[in-house]
Amino acid sequence: MAIPKLKTEKKFVLKDHGSKIVFLIGAILGAITFIVIFGASMINPSNTNWVLAYTSDATQHHLGWVFFRNSPWTFPIGLTEGLTCDGKVSCMYSDSIPLFGLIFKILSPLLPENFQFLGLWGVICFALNGGFGASLLYRIKPDIVFASIGSLFYSAFPPSINRITHHNSLGAIWLFIIAMILCLDHKKEYKHKFTPMILWGVNCMLAVLIHTYFVPMVFIVMMGYVILVVYRDKKLKKAIAVFGTSVASTILTLFIIGAFYGQGGYTDGGFGGYSSNLNTFFDCRGLSKFLKPLNSFDGQGEGFGYLGLGMIVCVIISLIILLSLIEKKEGNFIKTARELRKKYKVEFWAFFLVFMVSFCWAVSNRITLNGRLLLEIPLPRLIRGGLSIFRCSGRFIWVAGVLVMTSAMALVSKLTKKTAIVAVAMCFIIQGMDIRDWCRTLNNQYAKQPAYEYALKDEKWEELTKDTKEIIFLPMKDAYGLYMQMYFDFAQMAAKKHMSLSSFYLARMDLDSVREYAQEQYDQLKAGNGRNDVLYVFFDKEDAVEETDNTKVYEIDGYTVAKVK
Repeated sequence: MAIPKLKTEKKFVLKDHGSKIVFLIGAILGAITFIVIFGASMINPSNTNWVLAYTSDATQHHLGWVFFRNSPWTFPIGLTEGLTCDGKVSCMYSDSIPLFGLIFKILSPLLPENFQFLGLWGVICFALNGGFGASLLYRIKPDIVFASIGSLFYSAFPPSINRITHHNSLGAIWLFIIAMILCLDHKKEYKHKFTPMILWGVNCMLAVLIHTYFVPMVFIVMMGYVILVVYRDKKLKKAIAVFGTSVASTILTLFIIGAFYGQGGYTDGGFGGYSSNLNTFFDCRGLSKFLKPLNSFDGQGEGFGYLGLGMIVCVIISLIILLSLIEKKEGNFIKTARELRKKYKVEFWAFFLVFMVSFCWAVSNRITLNGRLLLEIPLPRLIRGGLSIFRCSGRFIWVAGVLVMTSAMALVSKLTKKTAIVAVAMCFIIQGMDIRDWCRTLNNQYAKQPAYEYALKDEKWEELTKDTKEIIFLPMKDAYGLYMQMYFDFAQMAAKKHMSLSSFYLARMDLDSVREYAQEQYDQLKAGNGRNDVLYVFFDKEDAVEETDNTKVYEIDGYTVAKVK
């Protein structure tokens, strides 16, 4: 009697904790995937060389956090001083991952001066992508082995691999994977009726604190949840409560970290230019070992949504399985398909709308296929302005891509247990072979700490920055983003010597105010009324003022600067 009871208890525990176990396995596999691709060196908090040597958005994020770290605490709590003459700016506009930025600012007294958290963020992202991906699959097919292997497609999602070393915060696809899990759990009865509101609200808060592009992604998936709750569960009040709580938590979090602080605009031009091509799921952009890159337009790298050859094979297998399942039903094929659509009408529309909204938003109003513009839909100025808040619309293809991946593996799971496991494992082996050269290149670049030598190494800088309070870049350029290296070099100096900058490479800045300030300072300098507490840096050599007895112009380390006696 005791032995059977013990066995039953063991089975119950395994079944009860299966979701937690599979999450842990997926997270471990995700972390291992990160280390295999990038190595462990970039995780080292004292290794800032990879951030500074490979100039990219990651450099901006890191330096933005350094200024945030040096800024006094204020309310809103996310404000950074010294990055622009326009005043304080939220750390979210330097893309410094406010969630980690705030945590490590609190810990700042315990941290060394030379510190970066972007590598740690990368490995955690891959772990969470894998962990929540495994949890998502386990809800579809409660098999630990199948879900664990399938999780590798989420942790090695090509767009995430592509982003994690430069636009680091955008690697957190786990945010909308969580939203998908909540959709599958729409019928779940929680101990407290407020739990769904809390879960969705917290997920929205995390999206704000990581990158604002994830906010609409989470809300797009929430649309499917609302459809399921209203039309399948018949709980309109629950849907309204979840949506209302999510909106409120989003706005409150934005306010707390300073998103509404200052005078800069929230919109930017370029909507439609940073879109997804209709070929995006198949366009490897030269990163595949077996497939050739397809044609696309400039800027559509933002809409990179390549699924990988292994997943493409998985999708093909899943379509065959779907057709086979319908064929086996009684009645003819079309009749059976209609009956299935009628039976799962709510689920179908929830999935269809989430997919289509994310896909169409990614494609934008400029519909392109390969190198051809098929159609450009004219948009009213108001709508175009609103959409320009998220002008890099191509990023929304990630939601559609993850839906395709999940659906494909869900259909593969309909095979017998062993066959399903073998099928998904073989597909991932193909996936790994497909992107192995790309991963090898990344490993060669990041696995070892790169050599880095700070550009401003002339001893003259010590003299020029003595008693200097501000670095002013003159005259302000419309295309100031082309001078990223200049900004990054002088930002390091400014942060170390506690000087402020007149401008920096930011997602949101009152460019008119900054331009007016720079022009005013430029005019005063040319008129012989420059300030002696400023280091003037000229974007181009030909912009330099004439040297006078009062103003000295220097050529140092490739830059042209001026200092007033």
